Amino acid sequence: MKKKLGIVTYSENAGLGYKKELSKVFDDEVEIINYSFELNNIKNIGKLDVLLVSTYSQYEIIKKQIDKDVNIVIIKLTLSKKGYEKMKELSNIKTAMLVNLSLEMAIETIALLNQLGFGNTEFIPVYPNSKEIKGVDVAITTGEMGYVPKDVAQVYDIGDRVIDKNTIVETAVNLNNEHILKTEKVRKYFDSLVSYDLGIDFLLNRSNILRNQFDTLLNIIEKGIIGVDYNGIIQSCNGNAKKIINFRDKKLLGENSKLIMPQIDFESVIKTGLPINNKLVILNDKRISLSIYPIFEEHEKCSGAYAVIENFDVKENIQNKLRLQLEKKGHIAKYNIDDIIGDSPQITQVKNLIRRMAPSKSTVLITGESGTGKELVAQAIHNLSSNKNRHFVAINCAAFNANLLESELFGYVEGAFTGASKGGKIGIFEMANNGTLFLDEIGEIPIELQSRLLRVIQEREVMRIGGDEIIKINIRLITATNKDLKEQVEKGLFRKDLYYRLNVLPINVPPLSERKEDIPLLLNTFKVKNNSSFAFNDKTINFLKNYIWDGNIRELINCMEYLDNLNKDVIDVEDLPYCMINKKDTIKDTRNDNSNVNLNAKDNTEFVLRVLYNAFKNKKRVGRRTISKIAFKENIYLSENDIRKIQNNLESLGFINISIGRGGSTISKKGIEYIEKSI
Repeated sequence: MKKKLGIVTYSENAGLGYKKELSKVFDDEVEIINYSFELNNIKNIGKLDVLLVSTYSQYEIIKKQIDKDVNIVIIKLTLSKKGYEKMKELSNIKTAMLVNLSLEMAIETIALLNQLGFGNTEFIPVYPNSKEIKGVDVAITTGEMGYVPKDVAQVYDIGDRVIDKNTIVETAVNLNNEHILKTEKVRKYFDSLVSYDLGIDFLLNRSNILRNQFDTLLNIIEKGIIGVDYNGIIQSCNGNAKKIINFRDKKLLGENSKLIMPQIDFESVIKTGLPINNKLVILNDKRISLSIYPIFEEHEKCSGAYAVIENFDVKENIQNKLRLQLEKKGHIAKYNIDDIIGDSPQITQVKNLIRRMAPSKSTVLITGESGTGKELVAQAIHNLSSNKNRHFVAINCAAFNANLLESELFGYVEGAFTGASKGGKIGIFEMANNGTLFLDEIGEIPIELQSRLLRVIQEREVMRIGGDEIIKINIRLITATNKDLKEQVEKGLFRKDLYYRLNVLPINVPPLSERKEDIPLLLNTFKVKNNSSFAFNDKTINFLKNYIWDGNIRELINCMEYLDNLNKDVIDVEDLPYCMINKKDTIKDTRNDNSNVNLNAKDNTEFVLRVLYNAFKNKKRVGRRTISKIAFKENIYLSENDIRKIQNNLESLGFINISIGRGGSTISKKGIEYIEKSI
């Protein structure tokens, strides 16, 4: 079955020209399909193996329509030798218009001409609807004669730009058609091009490297490079190679490599034509990371080899530092939506929200009690988003004082304050650029930093402490808090404008007390995870389901770890941690007996029940907002979330009835009996 290769261009003619060139290279092995903005058929891009796009800006426009499995190649262009020779004839021209289809394409052509050595000419980009250029009577174009201003005296067409070697090689590799690179037709095509790309990637990874290009490589590459001829005589060696193997003062050129550095096995590579990749050798008491590649010239004859060497210890230290940064700074999102355990309606709703919100770029505010798993939700959002393959940077705002938090978030320049690190420090916002930034405990951020945070969110730009440079950033922001930010706003502890900037996509993670049906599943999940063998009896399961998990998931995990260390086969209530079975503020389930009920005064459970009792006496229904206002008047600070938790516990005891929707809550007969008995 033929592979499918798509081409996206602005104009139809440009695409047809590229198709004609590629057809010569790939013959009938590949089906080539053209798409262009001019034809308006971009929306019809179908299933492809590789897609060539003429400019990166075009890719940005169409990327949402492209299947994630399609290999994307940005087309790189050069001149034909014929066009190059024509430009040489014009090299004495001091100023000329450079005419092309768009500003971007004109600039790309100017850059190409500069790379090819025509930098002495000042090129002025001209394209459809560009400003009129006066005083310039020469125009140069790459096949776009129709866009040359009519009043220009001298017009030179140097021919269409053509697809360069790198693009052909990259396309062939992505199509798994590398074999065509050795064919006569490809060699002829390459011979027709002007070779301007002396980049490292092309020279190191292609077997048809030319010896005269090698010296250019030596001067620009940071790695150590040593080249030998067919007999193993050293022909080239850059300064970094001498530095790495401590041969700075030793003459190497013209010496036999086998005698000086036998650890580098050039001989076997030259004989077999097979490369050696990433081998560790000891050379002059140094650990060296070594790769050796054969050099092929005409008729695929091996005429030598070159080695690429790196100091292994330095390379390893850099990798270790990067790993430490990733682990310590939280640059990796380890959890996904499958790690959120539970199938209760409450947690199912959270999962559905995560799936809907993940593709968006908007800011997410995650609320919920401590220990409910807010960071887990943040990581699940990241791993379902378009940023999933990029970094996830997390910081706990409550872990730093105001000054330290400011420097962590925004970074600083050298000398910004006493004790500032030499060279300055990159901030968290910069570190998260093009990825996801998670600000945990956002409610703890000092009021004096909130205005600066607001500006970063609004403008998507940051300035380091002590600096004057504006740094643009592109981040997906996710924040979390266990505080009622709206209540914080009312108290003057949190900026109102910042709150509404953060609260674009809200997700509330319910406490365990609101999803008791998930508790058996959670218990079993952590048993399996810890490889625990104990079981619970029914009495213990019932206790754990009705227990008030103030620490939520975190407390449940600690409980399971405690039980795992008891080495018991069956866990009874008496085996649970002392702090759980003797918890004074636990509402005990006494549906059938009011005599032992002792409602928690500490978290105002009895207060809420009394408000509902008074409403009953006045023949009214009250909602959470009304209860919160009544509490505030009595200097009791209860958020609607706090009241919801208390009401759920009261309902589980049979003391109240919670209506669906806006019906409010009413006290039950059992609740009335309790209050009247305590009056």
